[in-house]
Amino acid sequence: MRRRQLYKFAVCACVLVYIYYVFGVRDYIYARNFDQEFDYPLAGDIRPAVEAVLAGRKPPLAPINYYPHRFLTNSGKCTTLERLDLFIVVKSAMPHLERRDAIRRTYGQENFIPGTLVRTLFFLGVDAPPKSDTQRRIEEEMAQHRDIIQIDFLDDYYNNTIKTMMSFRWLYEHCAVADFYLFTDDDMYISVGNLLEYVHERRGSRSRPRNVTQSAPGGGSEQDGALLAGYVFQSAPQRFRSSKWRVSLEEYPWNRWPPYVTAGAYVVCNRAMRLLYAGSLFVKHFRFDDVYLGIVAKKVGVAPAHCPRFHFYKKTYSREGYRRVIASHGYADPRDLLTVWTEQNSLL
Repeated sequence: MRRRQLYKFAVCACVLVYIYYVFGVRDYIYARNFDQEFDYPLAGDIRPAVEAVLAGRKPPLAPINYYPHRFLTNSGKCTTLERLDLFIVVKSAMPHLERRDAIRRTYGQENFIPGTLVRTLFFLGVDAPPKSDTQRRIEEEMAQHRDIIQIDFLDDYYNNTIKTMMSFRWLYEHCAVADFYLFTDDDMYISVGNLLEYVHERRGSRSRPRNVTQSAPGGGSEQDGALLAGYVFQSAPQRFRSSKWRVSLEEYPWNRWPPYVTAGAYVVCNRAMRLLYAGSLFVKHFRFDDVYLGIVAKKVGVAPAHCPRFHFYKKTYSREGYRRVIASHGYADPRDLLTVWTEQNSLL
């Protein structure tokens, strides 16, 4: 009897240890309180340094996060323009030629809405073989369309933050003339007309946001009119050791994330684009791009705005149900995008 009891005790202890280890119980217990203690590196208020960068002055703090990658291609889409209504940044993967072609035939058209100046570029990394068949096809695609910015980093899931912030850098350095910037993945449905309607409703006019700040909770200041909008999540890090999205306490010690827009599609105004890029120079890299942008936004005082017309899942299609949709995830099949976009725009 005693041996059986010891055996049961040992089994229970092993199960508890397993749960404690695999489910990251320790990490949940010892996570720091976000509301009271959040101060992601660089610690302290980075706003004076950000404003110095935007003003072309030497910042009082040294940047800690500059990605050492090169643009392998460029584009002259902004060289002769004084301003744009919208710049569409499509984060694409190297093999997705058919998706890019579908986007060019749908929401990526630059002259579709009369009287509106729109430009579209695709941002890609590289694959491991320097002259793969995929790379050769992309070079042919670039020669034909001249709408791809390729960057010399390995294009995989955990490098999405690099792709995102390198696209911000390109815009900051080469095309800081748009009123608004839409960042989207290549598996999204987008309605440019609905997007422009939304941002103009938010702004009340087509003028640039004022450079006015007000006090923000937790230090720093909140940017007045600096629009960062999409589907906003307020969630906590996953600590399960088996999860693809596991984050250790060493990597991120707080018990929840700042509010962040899902990376599938979001829109920023001109000032927000510049603030987020300049802010990223003083914010430590993080491997999840949507969370990283939320951290940078928190540090520079840009509050993400939730818009339910951005759908992070695939919204079930109906003619009427999509009349006000701005973005919907789940369009990996280019034929779906072509069908839905064509039908919706036949209603105009």
